[in-house]
Amino acid sequence: MGILAEPLQFIRDLKLEPGFTVCELGDQWITDSTPHRLAKEFYKEIGCSHYESIDGNGRGTRTWDLNGPLPRLGQFDLVTDFGTGEHIFNQYQVWRSIHYLTKRFGYLVWDRPSQGYKGHCFYLADECVYRDSAAANEWDIVTLEHKETTRGELIRGVMQRTGKQKFKMPQQGRYRKLLRPITGELPPLKWRKQTDDAETGAEAVDGD
Repeated sequence: MGILAEPLQFIRDLKLEPGFTVCELGDQWITDSTPHRLAKEFYKEIGCSHYESIDGNGRGTRTWDLNGPLPRLGQFDLVTDFGTGEHIFNQYQVWRSIHYLTKRFGYLVWDRPSQGYKGHCFYLADECVYRDSAAANEWDIVTLEHKETTRGELIRGVMQRTGKQKFKMPQQGRYRKLLRPITGELPPLKWRKQTDDAETGAEAVDGD
């Protein structure tokens, strides 16, 4: 997976405090220059004290299937999704994991396909996914923009977690009033027991 120049600048612009912590979905490389280099090196240069990357390919610091609940990793000042989440079939779990990996007042920085990219991934992300997920879970949109490429279009930006509530399944904003009679806290996925803690971000597999 690669971090392009614009999302890299998003991270620089956050001016994170020295000693900040990072968790990335996918093993990441900085691809805005040649030769490419490990993202971990970049984060250390700007003051990162602890770095994790989660991937199923064995090249991250943690090998894990992002379709399911994560092991207990704690929470991080910065969580990223640079071209990984769209390849995960279980989008509910991806968003739930991002929510609990991120500290209160921590950030998500992302870059995902929104149009085109035929055959590249399971899902293309519409802007409403980010806006409605943020509204449902006490996050603020800091930056959101679209970028045309030779393969289609990317959606990228920055969100900040401002609340401490447990993760809630969002409803699409344009239909929220119509769906109000049936909305509310949904039960966790039944195919796997799981526990979570909105304060600490602890999430653990509790047996199959």
